[in-house]
Amino acid sequence: MLILAWGASWPMAAAAPWVQEDAGLYSRVSLAKEDVEALSGWRSDAYAEYGLSSRLTVTLNLEQVEYEDGADFNTNGWRSTVRYSLLRKGPVVASLEAGLLQGAAIGGRNGCDELGTEVRAGLGWSGDWRNRSTYLFGEMAGRFHEGCQRERYAFGLGQQTSDNFWSITQVWLERGDTNAASDKFQTELLWRTEPADFSFGYRKENGGRFKEESIFVALARQF
Repeated sequence: MLILAWGASWPMAAAAPWVQEDAGLYSRVSLAKEDVEALSGWRSDAYAEYGLSSRLTVTLNLEQVEYEDGADFNTNGWRSTVRYSLLRKGPVVASLEAGLLQGAAIGGRNGCDELGTEVRAGLGWSGDWRNRSTYLFGEMAGRFHEGCQRERYAFGLGQQTSDNFWSITQVWLERGDTNAASDKFQTELLWRTEPADFSFGYRKENGGRFKEESIFVALARQF
């Protein structure tokens, strides 16, 4: 959620260290089939970024989760942030980001579903590695609610595998109070076409008291 040239920047549009160009717009929608212990459900996600300037980008993320046999666990959430580009030196970028979030679909339960704040710092690199267009990034984030605090560390690697395909892998490590230990892994194959990007991926999360697996499809476009 995502540099050197238009062709390289599109898959990274939602990655924290990068910002949109002035008046640039990126949008992505996804649908995931999730299995959590004995529950099975669907997660829908809509994400957008808009460049207020060449250094300042605003983001908005909406999520909804509905379980087929567990309506009591249905939930939603939103997050809105502002991202500022601190550094753009050759292939290296760095940024700071801050905003608000609310809802268990974004922050989790146990008090983290209340209105809270989030701050992030990210560092990224993009270029050619082994004759392939490649990008990688790392991110540190903190979330602060009245009854809940969490820290998250994220790492991502994307590489162009052929003219129209990218392989993208991401890892999230989350720690904090109120049963916050969570390790998440995601792998995704992205197919680029002229009008839009199409993705298919797999995600697995080990949350200590629960384990979750999902497959997802996504559609993204840079305007």
